[in-house]
Amino acid sequence: MQQWTLMVHCLAAVTCVWALKENDLEPVNWVGGVTIMHPGKKVNNGLATRAQIFKDNVFICVPRFKSGIEATLLKTCMKSKDHDGNVCLEPFPNWKDQTEGDCSCLQSAIDLFLDPTGLLWVLDAGSAQTNEPQIVQKCPPKVVAYDVRTGKIIKEIILSAFISPESRLQFIVADYSVEGSCFIYVSDAGTKSIIVYNVNAEKGHRVILPPEVIQDSAPKDVLYMLLIRKARRDNFVYFTYRSGEDVFAVNARSLQFENAPIKSFNVGKKSKKLIFLGTDDWDCIYFRYENKTEVYKWNTSKPFLEANFQLVDNVKSELIPTHAMTDYNRGVMRLIKSNLPHYIDNGTKQGEAINSLVVMQLN
Repeated sequence: MQQWTLMVHCLAAVTCVWALKENDLEPVNWVGGVTIMHPGKKVNNGLATRAQIFKDNVFICVPRFKSGIEATLLKTCMKSKDHDGNVCLEPFPNWKDQTEGDCSCLQSAIDLFLDPTGLLWVLDAGSAQTNEPQIVQKCPPKVVAYDVRTGKIIKEIILSAFISPESRLQFIVADYSVEGSCFIYVSDAGTKSIIVYNVNAEKGHRVILPPEVIQDSAPKDVLYMLLIRKARRDNFVYFTYRSGEDVFAVNARSLQFENAPIKSFNVGKKSKKLIFLGTDDWDCIYFRYENKTEVYKWNTSKPFLEANFQLVDNVKSELIPTHAMTDYNRGVMRLIKSNLPHYIDNGTKQGEAINSLVVMQLN
């Protein structure tokens, strides 16, 4: 059923392309993350790293890399600007749910995933100021699912039972089994594992990844994880460490059963460090190489070889891509770009953050 839902989305995207106006594909730019917290109050909220698009609305993660960030999950409409022509950001679902130190609220939204049913799954690290030497774990990490149409919280999952002091949660995807059950996968770079949670059954477990996923001498830095859908209704989770030498995949179904043998396989060796950016919601992965801004597409039905990597974005910019996502209403792939390396410097302020939501294109 979920595969048919996705197919309808894709067909809708294709059929609406003819109606696009020229300004529909213009970049959506903002500086400082200026956010309307409530009438009469605007604040600089800092840098956005991840985004998902639903119709004309963009849902945005602003991790609390620095102190003083008042909202960590935001929303904007690509068609709306204020009277000065600036992008209008607002807290999602509201400003009260962004309160730092209140564990019933979001503390630091570090990733998000929009599933085919319209649920926005948000990964909250539970700790703020995550770029500072001493991370203060104020609240347990959790996953919160919102209805993107109403902002209503549909589900909240506390992850305390699945982590350890070494845990560093980083990415989230939502998957649906053939039977219709919803599963959440969260990558944990610190423990070399994937947290699996069965939403319907309200129980979860942790899957330890094979030793070869990262060499003993390499740092367990960033554990990228993406969901790939195949036409035959088999879903796969692709994963790799930034400092790892290889890309791996596993049939998602084998993750869904506790104590089941995990039959991951080596997809191929990387010629250099690369950063997974996202997917087309089907079988293509978008990535860039470390310290490079060009974006490539790899169709996972083909071998993991450079000959099969297609350049899809090479626009010269000082901003680097951090996430790739589908824009179904316009039938395009978009990137969120930022001045992340400059921003994470301890001397920078929230107002110095620069973001741009752009359509992938070649010069």
